Amino acid sequence: MSSSDVSSWSRHGFEINTDKSRLDRESILKMLGATYWARDVSPENLWTSIQNSRAYGLYSPDGEQAGFGRMVTDMTRFAWMSDVYILPVHRGAGHGKWIVETMVGDPALASVHRIMLSTTDAHSLYERLGFLTIGDDGEARQLMQLKR
Repeated sequence: MSSSDVSSWSRHGFEINTDKSRLDRESILKMLGATYWARDVSPENLWTSIQNSRAYGLYSPDGEQAGFGRMVTDMTRFAWMSDVYILPVHRGAGHGKWIVETMVGDPALASVHRIMLSTTDAHSLYERLGFLTIGDDGEARQLMQLKR
């Protein structure tokens, strides 16, 4: 990845950055390994999926990996938002909303006109950002879509 592919956003001492070399592999794999959506994915496959996506690391003021999200995308027309996670110690401060807003508003994805995701528990967060429920994925998760 060249430096021109890296984007960064800052707020209240926290930073969101797309530089994959900064990602804390151990922390991310531990965080995602505890989730309902990624617990059955091997660490190797999970890390490969992250490396092949546009990744967004959330870092605390001390540089700790505080959260994460990724977009599986062709960078022009379509994206699938996945693996959005905030460490419990950093929840309740709006970081989840901020990382999702940042991912949706990322200038590198400005031409993407359809963003989709699947969730069982964060419907209201995504609805506030314009996502609409379009069905379910057969596993009690709602499929959501943002068209722009």
